[in-house]
Amino acid sequence: MDRRNFLKIAAMTGLAVAAPVGVRRALADAEPYEGPYFVLISASGGWDPVYLCDPKEQGPLNRLYSAAATQGNISYAPIGLDPVALGLEEAEVAYLMSNTDFFTKYASRLLVLNGVDMATNNHDAGARATWSGRLPEGFPSFGALVAAARAPESTFAYVSAGGFDATEGIIPLTRISSVDAVKKIANPNLTDPNNADTDKFHSDKTMERIRKAQTARLEAQMAAARLPRAKAAMNELFLSRGGEKLLKGLTLPAEPATLPGYQLGDLQGFMQQSQFAVAAFKAKMAVAANLNLGGFDTHGNHDRDHVRQLAKLLAGVDFFMQEAEAAGIADKLTLVIGSDFARGPGYNGDNEYAGKDHWSVTSVMMMGKGIKGNRVVGATDAEQYGALVDPASLAVGKGKKLTPESIHLALRKLAGIDTADVTARFPLAGEDMPKLLAG
Repeated sequence: MDRRNFLKIAAMTGLAVAAPVGVRRALADAEPYEGPYFVLISASGGWDPVYLCDPKEQGPLNRLYSAAATQGNISYAPIGLDPVALGLEEAEVAYLMSNTDFFTKYASRLLVLNGVDMATNNHDAGARATWSGRLPEGFPSFGALVAAARAPESTFAYVSAGGFDATEGIIPLTRISSVDAVKKIANPNLTDPNNADTDKFHSDKTMERIRKAQTARLEAQMAAARLPRAKAAMNELFLSRGGEKLLKGLTLPAEPATLPGYQLGDLQGFMQQSQFAVAAFKAKMAVAANLNLGGFDTHGNHDRDHVRQLAKLLAGVDFFMQEAEAAGIADKLTLVIGSDFARGPGYNGDNEYAGKDHWSVTSVMMMGKGIKGNRVVGATDAEQYGALVDPASLAVGKGKKLTPESIHLALRKLAGIDTADVTARFPLAGEDMPKLLAG
């Protein structure tokens, strides 16, 4: 069924009126999107900035390092990666990245925002605030908003591997699973999706008959449907089948990233998410991508499990940057790295297996296009409370709290969508900090 026939049927059934605006727009042909691209990296569960980019003196909040280290203007926690302490084999630790290696490599590009007040220690609300700029429900993620503003006609503008990715109906969402899974969807008739010359389940003529039968059945169901929700679901089914052709336009790696050992499975998944996102950007299809790594909700065994997850996260970010540079798109990317909230202050027990609980004052890191690096904005005190920041000068001491609303106001301006019609539907009441991202 071609687009013209589909629209004709949609008009006959009332689908064109009932379907969400984003879905109807997705039926149009999309122009290649040349950038900029936005990557939103979520450390799901609530990370610990004290063990990353907001170091503290050794004591109740920190028992892993004696003093902070610095790289340029950025201080960080110099935690070593000891295989025994992390419960890993030496061969597995080789795939991780220490804070020292990460900040040595990226500090000149990094903006660290410390003392960001989330006003919550609830996972769902914190994730919403970090990625939409607002605690209550009803706002889309930044990825959805920038995709809808910059490429509203695209079915592939926003891809997500998890984390907060609500669209509020303004743009379709494409889920990322793994490179292998995408290849299977793009090539459903191949017994081995990694090999174009492999055996096929059906002959080409049989596959053509199957597709025609599927289309005829869908047409009949659409003609008989009366409920708007059912019609919208059929519309999505039509788009998903059309997406198979779009996926074939991606140049995916012949071999997806593979790591040894079951304990690195989540990092392997993150690396494959990165490969898919880079392929979508390189193909000029996607505007924004959510990448996600979990395991940060460490109410127990914090010093082992949390350090291990941070080292995986940094290795994943480094892998993504290497893939982007190899694809020739690194100069068009803006990365935002954040979490639901923070952990602390201090531990919830006295033994080595103690964890850290939820804490509302956290950090965010950014780098890439439009971000002035080698900077730290904001601060926390020795008890992990956020300092006030002057909105104009960004000096610490007097002014306003650094909040997700202020960060997202700056992000919207950076992305050039602050005056877009779709952005006006989701106003933010935060403090405007003009120099926050670009200095």
